[in-house]
Amino acid sequence: MTVPVRPAGRVREYDADLPAHLVDMLHRTVAEVPDRTAFVDSHRSLTWSGFAAEVDELAGRLVGAGVEPGDRVALLSGNGVPYTVAVWAVWTAGGVVVPLNNRLHPDEMSRLVLDARPRVLLAGSGREDAAAHIGREAAVEVAHEDPATGRYLASGAAAPVPTGALTADSPAQIMYTSGTTGRPKGVVLSHRNAVQNSGTCTLVLGRRTDDVELIMVPQFNVTGLNSQTVPVVHRGMTGVLLDGFDPARVVDLVEQHGVTTTVGAPTMWWRILDAASDRPEALRTLRLAAYGGAPMPTALLDRLVAALPDATFGNGYGLTETCSMITYLGGADALAHPSSVGRPLPITELRLVDPSTGEEVPPGETGEIAVRGPQVASGYWAPSSLRPLTDEDGWFRTGDAARLEDGFVILQDRLKDVIKRGGESIYCIEVEDVLHQHPAVLEAAVLGVPDPVYGETVAAHVVLRQGTEATAEEITDFCRSRLAAFKAPRTVHFRSELPRNPGGKVLKALMRTP
Repeated sequence: MTVPVRPAGRVREYDADLPAHLVDMLHRTVAEVPDRTAFVDSHRSLTWSGFAAEVDELAGRLVGAGVEPGDRVALLSGNGVPYTVAVWAVWTAGGVVVPLNNRLHPDEMSRLVLDARPRVLLAGSGREDAAAHIGREAAVEVAHEDPATGRYLASGAAAPVPTGALTADSPAQIMYTSGTTGRPKGVVLSHRNAVQNSGTCTLVLGRRTDDVELIMVPQFNVTGLNSQTVPVVHRGMTGVLLDGFDPARVVDLVEQHGVTTTVGAPTMWWRILDAASDRPEALRTLRLAAYGGAPMPTALLDRLVAALPDATFGNGYGLTETCSMITYLGGADALAHPSSVGRPLPITELRLVDPSTGEEVPPGETGEIAVRGPQVASGYWAPSSLRPLTDEDGWFRTGDAARLEDGFVILQDRLKDVIKRGGESIYCIEVEDVLHQHPAVLEAAVLGVPDPVYGETVAAHVVLRQGTEATAEEITDFCRSRLAAFKAPRTVHFRSELPRNPGGKVLKALMRTP
């Protein structure tokens, strides 16, 4: 299906009747499906009219607490109705949401709060100790969720909510990067960024009003918030909110609620399929099984196709700086081109450039992905003014290496993770895909380690499937039977799990630490 676009300055946007901003998005949905179930968590559910009422009430209390248009409000909580209400309440008050990764150490979160300088920190149930620590270290006011009602600022005085404060270019979020390549940076995403990304998630991916979306990716993550929660509001779907990934619980929720769409990193899908091995029919309501955060191993895709014969599959690639997605691989293409992350989206201009010169590389060669589009963030947060993340023509360089095959993007590696062995470039993804084909391997990650002769050599970190065994020699021999000898791992390390960020990307820097 061709999705029409129209020019918008130097970029192109979806040629569709999209909301002006994220608050307008909610108002439209409430007008269209007021009585449909909006969100469900383990404690309660709300219809769209009930959800909007709670949003408006909290927005008034935030304004009463001193939040003004443009003020930041930090959120520390898990997935759930209270978190989702808080996000839209902040936007309704004209504020900027600062989602905090609740898996970080309180000292790490304190540094982010010091950087963002929010007016208030909203802390969910069970986060009292971490919130108290942040409040002390960052000198920020903390407002706790009322455990009885699930509401923030429950006894606070309300004030009139400003009208006309939001535009498409108003900042909506400061989303901190995962720090896979260094210190986390605050990415400022506008309402336009989020609305256009939701256009991708609905117009391109085909989500519908009658869909039930399971949100098992953290809502503080760019995917969980912008490519799942926002599209639920956009289409007036029903969102089932799971706080903390538990594969057995995922299977239960899919069966209980008739879940039709969800998104998970490949490692999550491995575990979901294992959890459903004795009752595969529990997953049969899924019509769209999407994934991202890492390339899809062919062995896993084969398992998904066998387990979900009536579903379609999709792989989305993007970054925090692009409000989630810049390419998508769906439908028949997902099966025909499993090594790809898809074609550029209708709103995405994409080119491959030489990392040193910025010039486009010849066809067929590997280069750094550079993109331009309305989903590219406004800039990096700084208290005085935004720091640009694009060049003067609006191009953002991602730091990811790729090549193009018939228009399909084939990710090679993070540029800094390409292994240089004796003049040869080894792309970790290629080796990892072979490792995933080994019947005993559940997860695998490859990185370069110093070598006195070749400069670098290949090291594999492997998680074995429960109940299986394999030796380092067996795994190395397996790779040598399918790869050039110089690409095969010289060392194999067995781990109980791989360190990952909330989006599912492996944190290789932590694996290099002794």
